[in-house]
Amino acid sequence: MARTSSGQLKVGLVGKRACAFVAGFRSMPQTRITALCELDRALLDTLAERYAIPERYSDYEELLERGRPDIVVLGTPMHLHVPQAVAALARHIHVLSEVTAAVSLEQCRELVRAVRASRATYMMAENYCYMKANVLVKSMVEHGLFGELYYAEGEYIHNVRHLHVDAQGNPTWRTIWQVGKRGCTYGTHSLGPILQWFNERVVTVSCFGTGMRTEPKWNHDDTTLMLCQTESGGLIKIRLDMLSPRPHNMAYYALQGTKGAYEAPRAPGEAHKVWLADYCEDPNRWRSLWDFEAEFLPELWRNPPLEALHAGHGGGDYFIVRDFVQSILQGTPPPIDVYRALDFTVPGLISEESIACGGVPLLVPDFREE
Repeated sequence: MARTSSGQLKVGLVGKRACAFVAGFRSMPQTRITALCELDRALLDTLAERYAIPERYSDYEELLERGRPDIVVLGTPMHLHVPQAVAALARHIHVLSEVTAAVSLEQCRELVRAVRASRATYMMAENYCYMKANVLVKSMVEHGLFGELYYAEGEYIHNVRHLHVDAQGNPTWRTIWQVGKRGCTYGTHSLGPILQWFNERVVTVSCFGTGMRTEPKWNHDDTTLMLCQTESGGLIKIRLDMLSPRPHNMAYYALQGTKGAYEAPRAPGEAHKVWLADYCEDPNRWRSLWDFEAEFLPELWRNPPLEALHAGHGGGDYFIVRDFVQSILQGTPPPIDVYRALDFTVPGLISEESIACGGVPLLVPDFREE
């Protein structure tokens, strides 16, 4: 690898989705975006000009060999994340990968082997973990405000049928890896923040579906429910719906503990609300989550820079980059390392087996033991 003459880490963006992280990297003086890789040549030229990226590649291997980046950001289709990460890690190139981490258990094994054999850092970019409300709830959990956690809900309800075909009407990769099979195929946005609150992993999964009514040509239930049991016996319900005709509910969460509860808004204009035994005198009245911002909001969200406020996914696309780059510079484990990435990803893979077996509970492997 060869850094820039100023000693900055060279960043190669792979796929159009990787451009969401441009502002984050440009806010870090230790990094410089030097290359963009995209198969669609017209899109490649458009994006490279828009973001003033000097080097352009339509072949990933050529980017790695000629571009010689220190970092690659994988914003490509899900099934490519592991092979592209493995190719970079073999060259000791740091990897920031979009979700999900893998699309099969064998890919999970390949990724773990590659990370263990590499000197480079791997991190999964689960940006929902960095949304302000989720960060505040996590801090309040850590301060004991909710007591012992035992139940949570997460929902990703997003009608993305328009993404299932391209401009010519041909099926896209999503028709195979997201709606081409049954199960919770895209659950990390919901499960990730919840597992950070619980600070544990899922050990068993059951999965059920409603059947195919909206788009029967795709082999995916209109709504899928994944029930997860954690190590401590906690129960997590994840709802995935990418087909039903309805407004987008970007991220709904609920949390229940022995001393309190939290519910996110379901629609624009609604409030984030909490009830806490030690703070709410009326057992039947909610308080605003933001009443606790001054005391419990972590430092990263206090006076955030403009780049964070303007970044996508509620600032997540900025804070992901900050933590990733700092872990590289300091030689410390990233917050969402390969094992945590698989904690977020593998329950969804096991759900595909469970739903095929009528919802029978199945064990979730821990790849720390592989």
